[in-house]
Amino acid sequence: MSFLLRLRSPALLLVATVWLAGGILVAEEVAEPKSSVPELFATGLVDHSAIVCDGQGNVLATNYRHAGTVGRISSEAGAAILFEVPAAMGASEQIPLVGLAVDDDGRVLAIDSRQGKVLRWNPQTGMVAVVVDRIQGRRFDSLFAVDVGPGGNIYFSEPDSSSGDTASGAVYRFEVATNRPTLLVEGLDQPTGICLSSNGKLLYVAEAGRARISVFALKESGVEKLRTYFLDALLDQEKTSEVGRLGHLTIDRRGWLYVTLWDQGKIAVIDTNSGKLLEVISSGSERVFGVTLWQDALLMSIPGKEAIFRLDLRPFIGRHAP
Repeated sequence: MSFLLRLRSPALLLVATVWLAGGILVAEEVAEPKSSVPELFATGLVDHSAIVCDGQGNVLATNYRHAGTVGRISSEAGAAILFEVPAAMGASEQIPLVGLAVDDDGRVLAIDSRQGKVLRWNPQTGMVAVVVDRIQGRRFDSLFAVDVGPGGNIYFSEPDSSSGDTASGAVYRFEVATNRPTLLVEGLDQPTGICLSSNGKLLYVAEAGRARISVFALKESGVEKLRTYFLDALLDQEKTSEVGRLGHLTIDRRGWLYVTLWDQGKIAVIDTNSGKLLEVISSGSERVFGVTLWQDALLMSIPGKEAIFRLDLRPFIGRHAP
């Protein structure tokens, strides 16, 4: 059964389809999807758009209609701009937002990469405030992704431009109790996407400079590195440059990690329980940026089409779920 949700904005289309799941298949080798094809979910985006679900059935997307906004796509209320970040004083244009998350109080966190700021929108006041833009007096050069952990603590990545032996990227945690940022992990090679496990005990970090995913256990005293997933080995590539640039991440309740291969237009899916690559999913485009899970579907933001596409994951789950 399929149904069409009519939205307020003529520039944005939302199509949702419900499918019945098939049988179960455990694959030993990497498989290419055979049945599902990404379908148009929403249009009206500009630039690169980060996406996230708010836990209430709505999808949020940065840079909706124009840069510097966050839009909300709702089956009940339609689609509209949720809030807009004011342009910097003296700036001639608004700056795109590249990272997005929602905390347990419904406050929306967004990343202003160019100015190195973590922003927060409060639904009670409608105001946008800067949560953090520096540590120990040093302003952040550029930020990429953000996520929220237990206790409302905020995690965010600073890629930096250096790589190899001089890599100086980092992940920080903004402590709600102290209202201060702390350096969590340093020496990372261009960390881009980050996400936390469903129980908030593990932190996954995409290191774009080396095409790998580093996994850290979060502890009161700091972090402990547990393992690394090397995408060049999982994808059977001789060079890390052939993997593509790693971008945003998301993880489901099964522990399956979805990793965007930004400039390849693909999403690699890793089973973090076994360390195996399940499949490489095509977005149907040359590039893919944002990624999130919505019901039993994977949503992907496609910069070249200024749209979000939806992939029904039920056939995929049927092939790999135990």
